[in-house]
Amino acid sequence: GNRTANHSAAMDEGDAGPSGPPPPRALEVDELDGDVVRAVASVAAIRLQPLCCFLGGVLAQEVVKLTGKFSPLNQWLHLDVLEVLPAEPPADAAPVGDRYDEVRMLLGEAGVAALGRARTFLVGCGALGCEFLKNFALLGVGCADGGVVTVTDNDRIEVSNLSRQFLFRESNVGQPKSAAASAAAVVMNPSLRIDARETLVAPHTEGSFPDAFWQGLDFVTNALDNVKARMYVDERCVFYGKPLLESGTLGTKCNVQVVVPKITASYADGPKDAEDGDAGVPMCTLRNFPSLIEHCIEWARAQLEDTFTAPFREAKRYVDDKAAALAALREAAGKPAGVPAALKEARAVVPLLEEAAAGGLDFAACVRKAHGYFHAQFRDRILQLVHLYPEDATTSSGERFWSGAKRFPRAAALDVEDPTHAMLVTAVANMFACCYGLRPPPEEELLPADHEWRTRGALRAVLDGVAPPVFVPSSAAVVEGAEGEDGEEGEAGGEGEARDGKDGGAVAEAPMDVEAEARELEGLLGRLEALEVGGVALQPCDFEKDQDLNFHIDFIAAAANLRAWNYRIGQASRHKCKMIAGKIIPAIATTTAAVTGLVMVEMLKLVQHKPLSAYKDSSSNLGLNMYMMQEPGEPVKAKEEYDPIMMTEVKCYPKDFTKWDQLVVNRGSRLTLRAFLEAFREDTGLVVGDLYHAVAEADGPQKGRFLFQQWAFKKELKELYASKMDADLLEWLQERYEGSPVELLPEGRAYVQLLVSAQNDEGTEFKTPPVLYRWA
Repeated sequence: GNRTANHSAAMDEGDAGPSGPPPPRALEVDELDGDVVRAVASVAAIRLQPLCCFLGGVLAQEVVKLTGKFSPLNQWLHLDVLEVLPAEPPADAAPVGDRYDEVRMLLGEAGVAALGRARTFLVGCGALGCEFLKNFALLGVGCADGGVVTVTDNDRIEVSNLSRQFLFRESNVGQPKSAAASAAAVVMNPSLRIDARETLVAPHTEGSFPDAFWQGLDFVTNALDNVKARMYVDERCVFYGKPLLESGTLGTKCNVQVVVPKITASYADGPKDAEDGDAGVPMCTLRNFPSLIEHCIEWARAQLEDTFTAPFREAKRYVDDKAAALAALREAAGKPAGVPAALKEARAVVPLLEEAAAGGLDFAACVRKAHGYFHAQFRDRILQLVHLYPEDATTSSGERFWSGAKRFPRAAALDVEDPTHAMLVTAVANMFACCYGLRPPPEEELLPADHEWRTRGALRAVLDGVAPPVFVPSSAAVVEGAEGEDGEEGEAGGEGEARDGKDGGAVAEAPMDVEAEARELEGLLGRLEALEVGGVALQPCDFEKDQDLNFHIDFIAAAANLRAWNYRIGQASRHKCKMIAGKIIPAIATTTAAVTGLVMVEMLKLVQHKPLSAYKDSSSNLGLNMYMMQEPGEPVKAKEEYDPIMMTEVKCYPKDFTKWDQLVVNRGSRLTLRAFLEAFREDTGLVVGDLYHAVAEADGPQKGRFLFQQWAFKKELKELYASKMDADLLEWLQERYEGSPVELLPEGRAYVQLLVSAQNDEGTEFKTPPVLYRWA
């Protein structure tokens, strides 16, 4: 099996003498498995890319441990994946001199061809997604005729992504993740066939991923960071009968689950990561239109970094050694495609340094800057979004733009008498005061609790009579990372990503031409050289959640709650903001490399259609040297049981069905309710007792409604069902569930899934899998 073993050197405890312990004793082999020896010998020279990926991540984590975090591994670590080997050695395994020879030697020409023809759907393109694209490119997945890797992620690249999402560079900041990662992967393997999209995978975007798309896939690869999205993709894979490769990370912990139709349980059947417990909030949680206060808190934490840390850290480099910093910037600009990144840095640094070098900054100036920050973040960016996408805006497909997770926002108006507004402005003003050197950093000296700068009176003294800045709408959508606007995030990327009505990516202003960018950069470099920064004292913010007087948590709490107010989300206490902001755990490059290597091992088994015993789920912790692997669980079979409410035995039809099963009613055309009930009886021998759609279990005006009940108690319900017996079932479905939160019959779909309870002629109750009613 996927065997992991940690072998400590055997020691003879009784032989220790005065000179110290005896030398290590060699391990003895009690029994030799000839089959294993032959298998290992036949592939010993092969460098299997997934294993290199896994062991590289483990080794890199061991190097990190030398810093003092976690205990290094001080023993042997052994891992084999013999289950990957074909049942019989391939006859066509001779190398041919191309990049796939290692795979060919292992799986034969048929294995190389199967990987090349593979059609997979990579959902998400963050830390895990980048690793998967790299692995696909190196293994040749989707690199031949008929093969394709469809990747979707409607997030956009941020500076904070660069440390762990290795396909991205600074010049990619603001670009769609899926497009940038795909371009980088194609450089690794020009034969890689990628369909890069920017559409969220969710119930309200099912029109973008129709039946034909799902039915054409060989397997699905998840690279998601939240349970809700994983559950939805899992449900789609179960419905369409597609294998799913599922994985996740949290710090040094990682897990892998392989889901094979009719063979294993699905993701929804297993334990889920605690969302409210001690696990923390991953850094890569949805950066979309906020629907939870956790999203707002994460956004506020990123704002602290983007406003008070990153720009002042970059500017401080010029204060400390202007000549060296300028030389480094010029060198960066001289590299191929280096001008945009250098220009971005210069644009951020020059105004900040000029403001600091001009002198005259005092606390009143910091309050005015805080006044501007409030309006930029909680008024102007919202007004710009509403200007571009009014409440009645629609996408190119005719769907309402403000639907699903997108909440139509409202702009805030500053009121210093409002506690949240006052907290935000006070925190921003005081943090700017520290960053510009007006006060020592909080690590050295805290502003006293009774200091005037902490009072609303200090705000009133500056802001009384000051008019709000004038808002001037722009014709271009906000792009994440823009100075002073910091980009509204979309469903997993730029907020306002209707992209001129196209399925959700942000519209940016047309890029400048290369010559114009070069001229602008030269002008900024000239201004930098002319600046006298000798007397400038800048101090980037160093986030510390456990010091309540440093304004850091005040800022996060106020900013999070103001953003929540913008989007009509319930507020959070300062304590909750502190707990969540302090638990943001970034993905770690070592863990993502290791876990995706293990996923690729399972993929190699998947394309060979291995039996259940060959697959391995895993749960590992690179920090604690814990590697556990086990055979996946089988799907749960429906059991006959006694129903205490009905006081009768409930049997199963078909016997031992699982979640992978479904009954199909298809007569080639649309049916009336009566005809459907008769068709069900003809196919199963059972009589429908209750008939309903799953949406009847969801909140809304349709909750609790049935399409049919054989034994309805109320007279009006009996009459209703009787009156609909000869009605078209689809028309009755739409009428009955009017106001449903989900679209029941998307355009182009020729089926609907219904739920039933049934009985036989003797009155015995039966439970069944869902019924797929098809009319074409």
